[in-house]
Amino acid sequence: MFLINKVPKPIIKLGILLFILMGILLVSEISSYISTKGKEPSDVGYVVFHKGIIYFVKGEDIKTSDLENFSDEDIMFSKKFKGISKLINVELKLTTKGIKSGDKVSIWYEEILESYPAQIKVTKIEKVD
Repeated sequence: MFLINKVPKPIIKLGILLFILMGILLVSEISSYISTKGKEPSDVGYVVFHKGIIYFVKGEDIKTSDLENFSDEDIMFSKKFKGISKLINVELKLTTKGIKSGDKVSIWYEEILESYPAQIKVTKIEKVD
């Protein structure tokens, strides 16, 4: 009680606001986990890191060398890839699961933004063995 009187009110309000925001983030992550648990993945493909952007590449007979030599021209003109999309809001999920460029992954998503290439808001990602 004695210490609370010495803390300035703006600091207390900021602390309460941060606590509420962290709670909202936690609830969001839990609801995302529950909504994807037990569901089949939305799509399966390969992750490619290129110039600070994370791409999701689909196609048949894709070789490791195709993924290693991925370039900006592949986005527009490649016939070896069936589809190329950008993955957004996925950086933390990749690092915590140990996913590297060239890995085959399953993704779950709820929204694809219309752009070229399409942007996928990933809710869950897992490495496929």
